[in-house]
Order: sequence, then C-alpha cells, then structure tokens
Amino acid sequence: MKIRISREALTDELFKLQGVVSQRSTLAILSNALLEAEDGMLTLHATDLDTSVSTSCECEVLEEGKVTLQAKRFYDIVKNLEDEELTVEAEENYWVQIVSGDVDCRLVGTHPEDFPQILDTRDVTLYPIGTTRLLDMIEKTLFSVSTDDARANLTGAFFRVTDESFLMVSTDGHRLSKIEATPEEFDTSADFPQVLTEGIIIPRKGLSELKRTVDPKGADLSFGIVENSIVFKHGPMSLSVRLIEGTFPDFTQVLPKESESKSIVHRETLVSSLRFVSLFASPKTNNVRLSLTEKGLELYASDPDKGEGSKVVPFEYDGPVVKAGYNYRYLLDVLGVLDGDEVSIEVIDTLSPTLIRDVSRDEMLFVVMPMRL
Repeated sequence: MKIRISREALTDELFKLQGVVSQRSTLAILSNALLEAEDGMLTLHATDLDTSVSTSCECEVLEEGKVTLQAKRFYDIVKNLEDEELTVEAEENYWVQIVSGDVDCRLVGTHPEDFPQILDTRDVTLYPIGTTRLLDMIEKTLFSVSTDDARANLTGAFFRVTDESFLMVSTDGHRLSKIEATPEEFDTSADFPQVLTEGIIIPRKGLSELKRTVDPKGADLSFGIVENSIVFKHGPMSLSVRLIEGTFPDFTQVLPKESESKSIVHRETLVSSLRFVSLFASPKTNNVRLSLTEKGLELYASDPDKGEGSKVVPFEYDGPVVKAGYNYRYLLDVLGVLDGDEVSIEVIDTLSPTLIRDVSRDEMLFVVMPMRL
C-alpha cells in the first residue's frame, strides 16, 4: 500500500476513530486502525468489538493494499506534521513509512488479516433522521444514562419509533430524561422494522461517539438496523453500535402526575442560587432542600462541619408549603441541558418524584428522585 494524501483530510478522518479504539484491551489489535487503499480512496476502520466506525477520504493511490497501525500514535503524528501532504507506504514487513516535507519516520504495523471483521453495512435499509434533532435528543438524555454495569439495561438510552416521532428516554434510577421529537425528515410512510417500533437500547458509548464526531452542520444523518446493531450514516462515516440486550423499565410508571405545587422560575437565577447554597451541602450526600413557600422557592443546605445557608428564588405561589431534598448535582445536570429562560419545577411531596420542564419546550421532561430530609 502506498498513498499520497492531504494532512488535513487524514487528520479529520483519524479523529473520528479515536473514541472507538481501545487503549486498555487485552487484545492489542483493538488499539489499531485498519487502512485500506483502493480506487482513489483511503478507508479507515476501528472497533472495540461493540462499537465500530468506518470512514473514508480521497487520496492518490500509488499502490493498493491494506495495513493496520496503532490509531492514536498515527493520529498524533499526522496532526503534528507541518507540510500539507504526506506519503504513507506499507513495507513488506508491515512497517509503515511516513514522509512529509522534511519528516521521515517509520511505524510498526501489523498484518491486516489480524484485524477483526467489521460489520457489513452496505445493504442496510436507512431511515433519515434530522442531524440537529438527534444530537439534541442525545444531549438531553446522555447525562442520565447509568454508568453502573450491574444494571446493564440502564447503561444506554431507550430509543423507539412511534407513529409520528422518535422517542428517547434514559434513567440511572436517580433521574430520568424523556424527549420526543418529530424532525422534518421523519417519513410517516416508512415501514420501520418491529424492533424499532418496540424499542431498542443504544449504549452510552455509541451515543457519546455520535455527539463527538457528527457535525451538526454537516451531511444528513440516517440510521438502520443490521442484525443486533444500530448503524448511523453521516457523510463518509458509518458508526455501528451493538445494542444492549434486555428490557428497559416501564418509565411511564415513574412519571408523576401533574402537581398544583409548581414553581416557574428563571433558569439562570435558579442555577446560580443552587451553586451558592451547595457550598453548605454535605459532601457525602450533596443534599439541598427545596421548599415552595409564600416567599418563593427557598433553597437550604447545612453541614455540621461547614454551617448552613439559604437563598430564596422569588415567584408567586399561594399553595401549601411543600419541601423535598435533592442531590444538587442532579438538579444542575438537568438545568444544564435546558434551552429556555424559564423552568417549571413540580414538587408533589417529600418522597414523590419531582417533575422538571423547560417551559419553552413541551416535548421533553425530566424527573429527579428526592432524598430523605
């Protein structure tokens, strides 16, 4: 294999592989990228056996062939070159020579046959989904995906196609995020496979990689199902993610009924107030008490080693006094992904789930479980 290629183009495509390649796997080959040169294109692949990415860019193919290289090392070298072009040549022993301007270096490569087989996605049936809309859905749910591997069915976001929209839900048992969206690209006449209408669980890593690599202003995004994986196509990039087996919990059972004990406050004011009061919260529990009173929304925290502090966020309220305690970090996580200026907080009682909404966006809601006071 021998190619001449733009440094910028190769850097951009190598970047897309970095989140997938494994640096700590017992299989050394999983830290490598597979390079294939033919027909004026360089195609690159990376996988950790659960998540795989393939992408390509134009190049001058001087000699067709394949080789694998340690992906991060190759990326670090290419992005630090100063010349606009480089030549990459695989030698008979699978060492790879890189020449660019006054730079001449050689990397240890491996036989391409050692690289794991990549899922074939060429014939997958694809369904368009708005790029901006999907990235927004991921942003609104990713933070509440569980990181506890003991609860594998919660370590991804639930994704389902309904009659007119896409639904995404995530929960870690402490908070829940739900968003339902109908992008302009939604095809109501499409014959979606049953697995999508029943719902699938997309792992956290796959969602994170989409968020990291997809350009919101770039090519249209589409998706499809191959075997037990979901495939996303974005320009020259194809990302396949093995789905999580198991059943996602019935999230409708934890959605609280609408409460009359509701506060509508300015989001940034609430964020700054929470951050101030959190200075007095116990580092063991992060507990902050929220009270709906005639004064407004009162925030209070105390710790025997720190002291106590409170702050009132004014709003009009003439209902009964309601109090509940929360991990303030969970509240800040929710407030951090909202878009509007005003947020609605519905507190039912001390132990019931609390509903948080962005007043400007009815299609999404968030639930935070309270802590014992």
